[in-house]
Formats: sequence, structure tokens, C-alpha cells
Amino acid sequence: MAETTNPSSPAQGLKFLLGLFATVLLRLFQVFPNLEPILGGTLPFAKKMGKRAGAVFAFLALASFDFISGRVGLWTVYTAMAYALVGYAAGAYFEKRKLGLKNRVGFAVFATLFYDAVTALLFGWQFGQPLAVTIAGQAPFTAYHLLGNVLAVTMLTPLMNAVIVENKGIDMAIHKMRNRVLVGS
Repeated sequence: MAETTNPSSPAQGLKFLLGLFATVLLRLFQVFPNLEPILGGTLPFAKKMGKRAGAVFAFLALASFDFISGRVGLWTVYTAMAYALVGYAAGAYFEKRKLGLKNRVGFAVFATLFYDAVTALLFGWQFGQPLAVTIAGQAPFTAYHLLGNVLAVTMLTPLMNAVIVENKGIDMAIHKMRNRVLVGS
């Protein structure tokens, strides 16, 4: 079983917040529809910190974006909850697997299809769309979303993992600050 890190430690908490900030910031500046960074940002935290951290990260990334961009609605609840399930599943999936490219892409395809199916059905129901119309409208959306998530887990996940999640400099900086506070110098 893969070792997960205590997400409540100061260094891991700071890394979690930095990753969340970076993910939401990237989402705010997305250029193309459905090419968004949430899954790519979630995977390294789910791998390192476990299922619950993956769920919380994904939920907060989506809900924070909706809040900051002024797009909060009923969809915020079910899309954030669906992404939380994806984050939890990522923690479970990567618990015994490496964060290698093949595993990341395979998970991205599964997660995208699951997420888009759940949220499309709920969105269609929310707005009273016939199922055929929902499915027809969802097909191009999901194609872009698959492309976006595969790109995100290919490029963003290893970057986020190296720069934030596995960054020993952040750990050392937090350790030094804690020692200064405890020693009083």
C-alpha cells in the first residue's frame, strides 16, 4: 500500500492551499472551454494525501471557481460533489499505483466519462431537457472535456507534483519557521 502523508501537517496544509490556489487561478484564465485544470491538480494531492484530501481538493477547486466567478447555482452543488467523488476515487486508484502517464491518462478517461455522465443527467433534469437533447449536447462537451483532462494529467499533474506536492524546499521552510517560533528567535 502506498504511503499517504498527513494532510493536516503544516507543510502539507500549505502545499494543499498552494495547489488549490494554482488550480483555481489556472481555471480563471482558461482559454478554451472544458480545458480546465481541476483533475490535473487533484491527482497529485489524492496520490500523496489520500482519498479524503483528493475529494476535498476537487470539491473546493470547483466550488471556489464558481464562487469567485459569480456562477454559483444548483449546478455548483452537484458538479462539486461529482468532482469530490472523482477526487476520492483518484485517492483509491493511486493508493496502489504509480502516478505514471499510463495510469494518469487511464484514470482521466474513466473520471471524465463518469463526471460528464452524472453532471449531464443532473443538468438536463435541472433545466427540464429531454434526455435525447441532453445526450446530443453532451457529446461535443465530453469530447473537449476528455481532451482537456488528458492534457491536464499529462502536463499539469507532473508539474504540480514536482513544484508543490513533492517540493522538499516547502517542507524545510515550514520546518525552519516552526523551529524559530518554538525556540523564539
